[in-house]
Amino acid sequence: MLPISRPQTQAGGTGASERATARTIEAVMSASPHASTTAAPTTAGSIAGSDRWRPTSSGLRKLTAFALVANIAIVASGGLVRLTDSGLGCPSWPDCTGNSLTPTRELSWHKYVEFGNRMFTYVVLIAVVAALVGVLRARPRRPDLKIWAWLTFLGVPAQAVMGGITVLTHLNPWAVAAHFVLSMCLVSSATVLWWRSRGSSLRADDARPDRPLPALHPLFRRLAWMTWTLTYLVVAAGTVVTGSGPHAGDVTAKRIPIKSETISQLHADLVMLLVGLAIAQAIAVTAIRSEPALRRTTRILVGALVLQAAVGFAQYFDKLPIGLVELHMLGAACIVAAATAVVAASSTRESAITP
Repeated sequence: MLPISRPQTQAGGTGASERATARTIEAVMSASPHASTTAAPTTAGSIAGSDRWRPTSSGLRKLTAFALVANIAIVASGGLVRLTDSGLGCPSWPDCTGNSLTPTRELSWHKYVEFGNRMFTYVVLIAVVAALVGVLRARPRRPDLKIWAWLTFLGVPAQAVMGGITVLTHLNPWAVAAHFVLSMCLVSSATVLWWRSRGSSLRADDARPDRPLPALHPLFRRLAWMTWTLTYLVVAAGTVVTGSGPHAGDVTAKRIPIKSETISQLHADLVMLLVGLAIAQAIAVTAIRSEPALRRTTRILVGALVLQAAVGFAQYFDKLPIGLVELHMLGAACIVAAATAVVAASSTRESAITP
């Protein structure tokens, strides 16, 4: 009897154990929805917290605009260095003197102009880093902006090194010219970054439900690129004009051995060609009733070129006064930005027409 009764007891114990296990599983299953709902707010809260650090479309446009303005402004500050003969106010680089990062009392007042321009580089750096971070954090993602944000960012240290080369070569006019052209390249990069960040607002401005916009013929895009290329030729010729003129950045700096009148005439001829090309471009896009953004940018470019030509002639016949030369340099940066914006505007709509 005992061998029989013992298995019955074991069977009963096993059933009780299974029932207890089943009750435990049911309790866990009934508790798991509650646990997931309590965990969900924490996860959502962390995601929402990270979203606070993402720029809106409007905020991204402001960041890229700040980067563009900063890159144009440093052209003006660099112009002051050159026009006040402060190019060697800090005779060394990256420090100001051989044993001091900042200006010393032994140096003249030119040190403050040169050192101030160097410090303004950090303002530009902050602006482009802010734009880069904004692009990387943007949602929805903007892969079309990343390359321009990186180019603009990497251009700042490259420009600083180029500035150091001009100092270490004692303001060699060709190094100074390369320094200025590189500044214009940064202005172009920042302009494309800013323009493309305005994509949604541009589409809203160009929306015409009553009349669809025509596709832009490839010829107009080629014309925009020709204008942009000619703009850089004008800028390059202008650097040679300055390199052969009186504003060398320092009284001891070497000059380009060419007659200033000769290169000035070539520069003026290129400007007249550029003005004519820009006017033809503005008339053409207006005649075909192209996108409003493209029409606006072509007209802005024409207006800027007319003002720049007037300032250029005025400074030439007035013996190159500092104020007009400074305004002329700032105008050059604005014209490069406008010409680049025309190229960007002409590239926003793909053409369905074959050339």
